[in-house]
Amino acid sequence: MLAGDPPSPVAPPPGCRFHTRCWKATERCAEEEPALETVGDHYAACHFAERPAATNRT
Repeated sequence: MLAGDPPSPVAPPPGCRFHTRCWKATERCAEEEPALETVGDHYAACHFAERPAATNRT
């Protein structure tokens, strides 16, 4: 669970909307909004979203 208040939907902070309360946030998060990407079977907009390991099927 994230600590702090959620970002304002009317005036979100620049960059990632959650960088002010995320324990993984870096300077990049404060400056650059992450793209929404498919991560496994869901979507995530995070510079640090964990992608599933590729499987090698032969």
